[in-house]
Amino acid sequence: MKGKVALSGMTFYGYHGYYVEENKLGNHYSVDLVVDTKFEKMDDNLESTLNYETLYKTTEEVMKKPLKLLETLAFHIGKKILIENDSAIKVLVRVNKKQPPIGAICDVAYVELEVSRDDF
Repeated sequence: MKGKVALSGMTFYGYHGYYVEENKLGNHYSVDLVVDTKFEKMDDNLESTLNYETLYKTTEEVMKKPLKLLETLAFHIGKKILIENDSAIKVLVRVNKKQPPIGAICDVAYVELEVSRDDF
């Protein structure tokens, strides 16, 4: 049986960005995940599904490592989730950067990326 496990609005403070100032000052981010998965059985055991606590910790781990581009960040999150979870088929990752430094008022810039096993 196929299904999805999702987390929305995970918040982090990180030092991602192309500009030196972004790497020094940091910024607020939120991440949304939708993981397509295979449920082998419905037996009410945590081992039979994707544990969303584990998905959060994986995302948190990637968010701690500074990267220049949101695209790269989203790819690393999706790839790590797929590598660590055999039942995951593909991952939709959305990384939201609060008040990006674009020289104008903007609430959020985001990248949304779908990562599958064929992508790495």
